[in-house]
Amino acid sequence: MPARRIFNGDAKTPLEFLGLTADDIKKQLQRKEGLQELILQNNRDHLISGKCYGTPGYVLQLIEYLDRSCTVNEIIAASENTLTDRSVRNAITKINGILYALLNMHFTLVKDTGAIHLVDESDVLVATEKFAAKFTKVRDEFVRTMDAYRATGGDVAHVLASSEAGRKLADLGRVLTPAKEPQAVA
Repeated sequence: MPARRIFNGDAKTPLEFLGLTADDIKKQLQRKEGLQELILQNNRDHLISGKCYGTPGYVLQLIEYLDRSCTVNEIIAASENTLTDRSVRNAITKINGILYALLNMHFTLVKDTGAIHLVDESDVLVATEKFAAKFTKVRDEFVRTMDAYRATGGDVAHVLASSEAGRKLADLGRVLTPAKEPQAVA
């Protein structure tokens, strides 16, 4: 009787956030193959199948070759038509899963045009509008509650600093700091 077959024996390395700062990532993006290098250093098995790139690795290679701003059709042409529209779109989803886990970044794929690019100003504006729409619903209640607690002698800063939710809000404050309006000096 033959031995029992084992599937999925070649488990991939876990994708863990690399902890790079925005400046570290910016420096890495100045390199032609910067994203590939980061993934190959830490999680090469997510790009390589056997001895060569799998489809996600090959698509990432082509995207970087095309200066990280291209279309699905340009990737297909650069692959000499070995890739299909569907395989490129599926690979982008897999690449984004890797990039998001490692660097908190992703490629935007515009469905209508097939354009592919790293997050840009229009993406930030859309995300800001979505966030503001959701945030507005709870902001007023939150501010009233904090003001009422402070009015009764409570220490809002201590409560926020000691809670996980408060730390998340601090991260939000760090990101939104450049958006604060300048204060008039008396």
